[in-house]
Amino acid sequence: MKLGFGKPKQKDLALETNAESLVANRLKELCGGDADLYGAMSRLMFLDPKKITASLDHVVSDAQGFEAQGNKLRAEVGYRIAGGIALSKGDINGVKTYFEKAAAFAGESHPEYQVILKRSSEAVSIARKYYDEFVPVTMPS
Repeated sequence: MKLGFGKPKQKDLALETNAESLVANRLKELCGGDADLYGAMSRLMFLDPKKITASLDHVVSDAQGFEAQGNKLRAEVGYRIAGGIALSKGDINGVKTYFEKAAAFAGESHPEYQVILKRSSEAVSIARKYYDEFVPVTMPS
């Protein structure tokens, strides 16, 4: 009787590693070799936005609630998630708004926010190309 416990098969790990490196390499290519932009994009964009179950409105509402309560860390995380959702939808204004809020709470601890803010239109363009290539099913609005 096989219960599925124990070490994963090496073949599965190799396939998973290949898929991850393919995605990472393609994202690097889309960023034109710019290490700062690649670092920011790899940290802030969702690799599979179809798996995001919360709506943008709900995430923003939660972040605003945490902000009103003075919970800076949870507010930052909420705005970071909202920025990622906006990035996946191609919403430049949303990207600027939400990552600006997240950056205000994070201070200097997350320099990737500043990179995205300075190059938001480029980031949205790269995200769009990435999603068109790796996430072929249309995303909900």
